[in-house]
Amino acid sequence: MISIQEKPVTIRRQVWRLAWPTILEQCLNLTVGLNEVFLIGHLSLKASQFLGYSSALALAATSLGQFFGWIVLAAFNGVGIATTALIARAIGGRKPKEAANYARQALVIAFFVGLVLGVTMYFSGPFLLLLLGAEGQLQETALGFVHITAFAAPFYALLVAGNACLRGSGDTRTPLIIMLLVNGINISIAWLFINGEFGLPTMGVQGAALGGAVSWTLGAGLVLSRLWFGLPLSLTPRNFRVPLSLRVNLNTLKEIMGQALPTIAEQWSFQVGIFFFAHMLVSQGTIVYAAHNTVITIDSISFLPGIGIGIATTVLVGQSLGAGKSDQAQQFAFTAYKMGLAFMSIMGALFFFFPEVFLGLLINDKEVIATAAPGLRVAGLFDPFVGTAFIITGALRGAGDTRFPLYARMVSSIGVRVSVAYLLLEIFHLGLVGGRLAMGFDSVLLAGLVFWRFRSGQWKTIWQRRIDQRASSAALNGKPVERTVSGGLLEAAASSPNLE
Repeated sequence: MISIQEKPVTIRRQVWRLAWPTILEQCLNLTVGLNEVFLIGHLSLKASQFLGYSSALALAATSLGQFFGWIVLAAFNGVGIATTALIARAIGGRKPKEAANYARQALVIAFFVGLVLGVTMYFSGPFLLLLLGAEGQLQETALGFVHITAFAAPFYALLVAGNACLRGSGDTRTPLIIMLLVNGINISIAWLFINGEFGLPTMGVQGAALGGAVSWTLGAGLVLSRLWFGLPLSLTPRNFRVPLSLRVNLNTLKEIMGQALPTIAEQWSFQVGIFFFAHMLVSQGTIVYAAHNTVITIDSISFLPGIGIGIATTVLVGQSLGAGKSDQAQQFAFTAYKMGLAFMSIMGALFFFFPEVFLGLLINDKEVIATAAPGLRVAGLFDPFVGTAFIITGALRGAGDTRFPLYARMVSSIGVRVSVAYLLLEIFHLGLVGGRLAMGFDSVLLAGLVFWRFRSGQWKTIWQRRIDQRASSAALNGKPVERTVSGGLLEAAASSPNLE
């Protein structure tokens, strides 16, 4: 458990101690996508002639294929986020067996969710690509990426869920090391097969997908080895171990899914907004769509501090509440928010003033760079709001308040993003700049809503009700219930049922 102190300097150190490995891990996650875009963006002339498509079409196809990956990742993240919060609260409440049981059940859920979504993605790929507006060669090329990704979906789910379990226990360094290895494998395989180095098959877009699929599978094996057998992958060995068992506990499954489903729905609401948004951008032409996805990939760099600090906030808020210290949870959240806001504001300013520099590092297609530069400037303006949404939403999730972010996301991503994008793209014909403005207005509204929710303090009431419900359940089952007050939060001690 994280040692909780009162001094602001110490709070910042504790946030940073959890956040920096997670930020670096997210950098590695991003580098997987950056690597694919970079290598596809530098598709050789020989490979292009052999494959029969241009670098711009390859970029668009890869972006469409990655979009499907984000759809399934939304479900995996939903399970992972819920697991991180539940394990953190169990660790904070000094219940290691309960934390390990949450992890075990989460891995089972993740694998089956990954299996179902992989099969669905494989067979529905052609239809969904057509809905996105991809036809002809673009559809055919993107479908190859989707099919390879679908085979690796169950292992990707285990990788995401396993890393989430470790983060919830307070171990953010092991996921960093695992993703470092995953990233190295991905880069090596993609580099070898995209352009067909050393006489290997020239696979183009499918080579990029192959790198991701193989690296995810090996990464899943590593994280399971750490959880089940305690292999020393971390620089700071932890005692957190997960029983090697497929036995299912329905109460635990229900609790995990009760936390996960709103987050999955939130993530999918976001993807629905992106789906219709992407459909409008595809209709703008291959160059515009390739530029849009290049901007997303580069702008994701600025998200990394927000995502990393947001995950750290989920853990710290969860552990604080598990220990019965709601005021300390609030201190962690606001300190983390200030730190993340500073990072993302700096990155946003760099993108605004030097867009061509960042674009030139990733691709060499001059037409795509010229189209993307104004969009990256607009994206930089809204990065502080994106950071606010990441970090404050992380705090709410750590407190078990997963439904409000869902409602806020539905309003912002489906309501605002789609409607404003239609107005700016279809009516005023503002192209990529219009699309980025629609995304910006979405982030402003979402940030405002979640910040209001956290300031209202209603997340403390949600946690209080959960404790009361568990205490009542224990009493009905004839278990002794002892209530104590710790840090201003009524806590049920020795009341939770045996979850093993």
